[in-house]
Amino acid sequence: MQFSIWGSMAEIKKINAGPALTVPLALAQRGCHFVTNGLEKGAVSQKFTAVKEHPVVAKITAKSDMIWAFLGLALLFHGAQFKNLFLCTQVIVTFCYDRMKNRTVSVYDDVKVALEKMKGDETDESESKADAKAEAKPDNKHAKKRSDAKDDSKPAAQKQEEDAAATKKLLKVLDSEKVTNAVFEIFVAYMACHMIMRGGLAQFVFVAHALVKASKEKLVVFLEFPGHEDMQVWIDLCLSFVLYSFFGGMALVMPSLALALVLGLCGAQLVMQYGTRVAESMGRIPEGTAETFAASAKGLAFFGGLAAFGTLWQFWALMADSGMAWYFKLAYLPAYTCEGIVSLF
Repeated sequence: MQFSIWGSMAEIKKINAGPALTVPLALAQRGCHFVTNGLEKGAVSQKFTAVKEHPVVAKITAKSDMIWAFLGLALLFHGAQFKNLFLCTQVIVTFCYDRMKNRTVSVYDDVKVALEKMKGDETDESESKADAKAEAKPDNKHAKKRSDAKDDSKPAAQKQEEDAAATKKLLKVLDSEKVTNAVFEIFVAYMACHMIMRGGLAQFVFVAHALVKASKEKLVVFLEFPGHEDMQVWIDLCLSFVLYSFFGGMALVMPSLALALVLGLCGAQLVMQYGTRVAESMGRIPEGTAETFAASAKGLAFFGGLAAFGTLWQFWALMADSGMAWYFKLAYLPAYTCEGIVSLF
């Protein structure tokens, strides 16, 4: 009896699910052809290069320091109105951008090489067929039209099979592990942004980390430990522990104040880093002294004043849940639109 049961279990019939893959594979091939043909007809790459080389774009690029300084001022005055966009940008730049960029670009390069290879194979095959037809019927002027009509008159099932075979050929060239890693990194970035925006432990940890990172860079200028140079690594660890304890407690007990402090520090850092370059280019400060001024006592005092002003202003905005006037919304229209889209996630 036992042997008959095991024998019947070994004879389970498998379902043939292969035909179910034909349709999505064929649709993927048609979509790929549609996108590539659209890009080629629209000459997107040439237009993009032309836009990059346009005089107006060149002027905007030349004023990148002024744009970044303006962004710092915007954070000081209206950072609380773009809280979700700010947090998502910071968490992606801090933790996810490098890995996501490297793995996505690697997959894109592989896809590009595979498509070029497939396109070259198709061109060689079509040229060989055209040469064969030309040798057989050199005086036939409508050979190409009849060939195209013949291709269009193929049965739908046959055409679907050919498209599916082309997609399988492309997928065989790609490295599945690279695709999986790229998708995983994008999903991790999305989940990180989602958790940061919803508050709770994730936002508390990130805000504390951002405060420690920003404040430690400024504190090391004022601190020295003579006679303990050989313990510098442990001193850094102890300093980080103290800062994490302090700012972690602030983020846990007073989350609005901690977030306002992050906005104030980031805005002040952008204004100091790029505003001094703008002032140098305008002749307000001597040439080559932008970094020296930022590291001087006067520069640090100016940075502290900006950070304190931005912190108090944004803390009041967060506690009062204040909005922006309509003319500021127009001025910040791209960022305001992105904030609305990001908030949906």
